[in-house]
Amino acid sequence: MRKIVILFSLAIGMVLPTSILAQSNALADVNNSCGYEVFADCSGCHYGDISPTYEQTLYLTEGACAFCPEVASCSSTPPTEAELLADARSTTNDYFETLFKNFMKSMRETGMMNPDGSINNPNIFAEVFPRCPELGPIIASDFSRSTGYLVRRVTKQTRNSRNTPDDWELEQLNKFEDMAADGDARTQFNITKPDGTILPTKEFESFALVTEGKGRDTKSYFRYMRSITMPGMPNEPPFLPCLKCHGTLDQLGLGVADAVQAEYPHDLAMGYKKGDIRGAWTIKIPLDVKLRGH
Repeated sequence: MRKIVILFSLAIGMVLPTSILAQSNALADVNNSCGYEVFADCSGCHYGDISPTYEQTLYLTEGACAFCPEVASCSSTPPTEAELLADARSTTNDYFETLFKNFMKSMRETGMMNPDGSINNPNIFAEVFPRCPELGPIIASDFSRSTGYLVRRVTKQTRNSRNTPDDWELEQLNKFEDMAADGDARTQFNITKPDGTILPTKEFESFALVTEGKGRDTKSYFRYMRSITMPGMPNEPPFLPCLKCHGTLDQLGLGVADAVQAEYPHDLAMGYKKGDIRGAWTIKIPLDVKLRGH
């Protein structure tokens, strides 16, 4: 294997701490792209989260190929917006399906639901508290750690305050509500249910390349959101029980109002009707992490 030496030197006189993980990932990316081994002093690119260097900016815009001595042999390029969108959609599906699976598993483990999906306890939705509302954030945290993205759900009417939207997310939620009121066309997303059947959801989505922060703290992200629309009652397609915990008082399951008040005294997540925008799935992809192959 050929060995090429490249020095990414700093044009300053002081040496600052480096990120070993970032160096190893970036150097592996360069080596894989060039097709031969490159020895590099990575301090010019990676010296902490203070401000982007020229080399960091070049890496983010041009990819690993920018550092190959023989660019003609390089095949690595930064992801396109279409590729980022596909990744965000796939991650959202995976999160939805994992949450769905764990919600059903939770109810079965408590003895409230039979293996065939029938309910054997009239207080099932009241007794599942506080286990149910905590599932989403826990699973979101697992996805965030495994992907390097920020994965979660958000809503304007929270039950768990961790689901409070930021400014960009709030703007998209307002847009989704306007689109729903106007009857705008939706995109179909097929979700695999725990029993293996397909749930053909139709939702709104929004995505953008967003720059956040100021000066040396500026960072770029690909942001994606998909609406969560409230289905009808459990006895009508798609046969989901959401309104039993989030509907109007006459729709709530037996004891749910009291259970919610006991666990979430500041709850805002009831009173929904079929077709309302309950909230959204949201994915935030740091572009520097994505470009380094995470």
